[in-house]
Amino acid sequence: MTSQNDLLRAPTRKRKPRSEHGFRRVRTMWDVDTESATSLLEDMGVAMLEDDDNVPMPSPPSHIQRSVRPPGAPRILLNTAFPNKQHITPMPTTQLDRQGPIDNSFLFKQAKPKACDTFDHWHRLSEEIVLSIFRWLPKPVLVRCARVCRRWNRLAFDETLWRRLDLANKVIKTGVLGRILSRGVAVMRLAKAEIFTPLFTDLNSSLPRISKVQYLDLSMATVNSEGLEELFASCHLLRKLSLENTQLNTNVCRYIGQNSNLEVLNLCMCSGITENGLVPICNNLQRLDALNIGWTDMTRGAVLYLVICLPAELTKLNLSGCRTSLLDEDIQQLCNSCPHLKELDLSDATMLSSASVECIAASLSGLEYIALSRCYRIMPSSLTLLGNIPTLLALDVFGMLKESALLQLRQVLCNIEVNKFPFSSIARPTTGIRRTSIWGVRVRDTAI
Repeated sequence: MTSQNDLLRAPTRKRKPRSEHGFRRVRTMWDVDTESATSLLEDMGVAMLEDDDNVPMPSPPSHIQRSVRPPGAPRILLNTAFPNKQHITPMPTTQLDRQGPIDNSFLFKQAKPKACDTFDHWHRLSEEIVLSIFRWLPKPVLVRCARVCRRWNRLAFDETLWRRLDLANKVIKTGVLGRILSRGVAVMRLAKAEIFTPLFTDLNSSLPRISKVQYLDLSMATVNSEGLEELFASCHLLRKLSLENTQLNTNVCRYIGQNSNLEVLNLCMCSGITENGLVPICNNLQRLDALNIGWTDMTRGAVLYLVICLPAELTKLNLSGCRTSLLDEDIQQLCNSCPHLKELDLSDATMLSSASVECIAASLSGLEYIALSRCYRIMPSSLTLLGNIPTLLALDVFGMLKESALLQLRQVLCNIEVNKFPFSSIARPTTGIRRTSIWGVRVRDTAI
């Protein structure tokens, strides 16, 4: 056995040098020479690998020879992106970077735009077909269609598309009504509309100022006398007209008298009607069938001239509201001037007496309706004389009789309806809930 002293006297081995990182270098079999390593590997049944530096690298297939970086994209240097780090040399450009521009077809496929069909199919349609299509469009849409082209402008303003027009409760600016009238409107409703003057301006001076309107409703419209003069100066074909609750003058009445074919005239609650204004109306309107001139505050001379010069063919007349200007002798003259009256409204004529009832019962054999409401001087007993009229269907005496007397009158006049119509419909364009027609004529082409 080796003693402890022998161990102490044994020579010490030299320590192997350490690497720069502080690790000891371990001797491996790769540190021996090549011949020894080769014989050692042959004993183990393997061979040493050859050096790859001399072996050529095969080129990648053609379908993967693409650059992973888009063409033209700048290279990002690491020392620029990270200024605090040391400079790192970028990787060298490989063979894949030199194969050409990138193909992004594998990312998305952009659809090719189809060829636009520039052929105008509307030109293949005849004008009759285009007009039949335009007939279903509202008037504001027609105006926008007129801005498309010249052909559409001509067809959109065709007279067949503008024969009926409803502008009730609208605000009509300066010059607009003049352009509308030039389009051949035949039936127009302007009830409660606000119309600004002048109707014809310099912009539409080239348009014809002869209107083709036949049915015109201006009931309660806001328009001054100058506007009415300008309007009726271009109207010569009127057949039915309503000017209820508007301001008139002698010139307006003279222009109204130019419409010799006028059949229905509603002047209820109009102001400014004088004897001079009634002259062209009574003398020129010989075809007048219905006239409503109630509550117009006519003077005694105007009422006297009216009952003398009314057309003989008149069948419907409303003279209500003549509180002190209508007398019994006027009723006698009226029965002589208009023997074919079928509807007569004399309400609120407080100066009439039973003599007027006797005259009416004896002279107007074809009367169908009469209103004597609030005619307080007429005796209730004289009302039974109206039962002698064989054609009488309705009688209104509101405010004259008590319930007991009214019940007795209904028993006597059993075939006549008493107090059924509180409001007169003579010459009025609309009655009841009908608001899309005037005098039974539609003012809208479609339900749009």
